[in-house]
Amino acid sequence: MDTERLNLVVSTTVRERLESLRDETEAESMTQVIRRALAVYDFLCQERKRGAKLMVKSEDGERELVLL
Repeated sequence: MDTERLNLVVSTTVRERLESLRDETEAESMTQVIRRALAVYDFLCQERKRGAKLMVKSEDGERELVLL
């Protein structure tokens, strides 16, 4: 697998959130957190392209998820 190194400049808040997500999900690294996030975002974008509505269902009801 070919790889490329990327350098990201992020705020302290973003770095802290990445570290928190790494710990919460027991990911091996912040890189793995970013890879997982990209996979989820890609999946959601592909579903939206297919015409699917992205919904969040909770005890309070359902609402449509809007991707940025």
